[in-house]
Amino acid sequence: RLWEGGTVTNVALQLAFHMGFQQAILIGIDHNYSAQGKPNTTVISQGEDYDHFHSGYFGKGFRWQLPDLETSERGYAMARQAYQAAGREVLDATIGGKLKIFPKVDYCSLFR
Repeated sequence: RLWEGGTVTNVALQLAFHMGFQQAILIGIDHNYSAQGKPNTTVISQGEDYDHFHSGYFGKGFRWQLPDLETSERGYAMARQAYQAAGREVLDATIGGKLKIFPKVDYCSLFR
């Protein structure tokens, strides 16, 4: 079974683990949202999306749930533990991200 752990990123980490990846590198995990309100509350987008990589990611009128950063962090901590126990690692190469669960790696150093 998979547990979404508050974010699709936790699903991706589980899939990478079960596919045998020794190292997973996160890119673009800002872990910071401008949308405010009770986590998991369904809201309707009112215009441009400032919380994703593209302003039209959801688009006006799209129903989505407000982020649950606490549950996301719980899932990330579980992923970190599972990877470490198996002698594997998750690194965070996000530029300016606020996630503090995984060791940081310089994004530019990955593409020399």
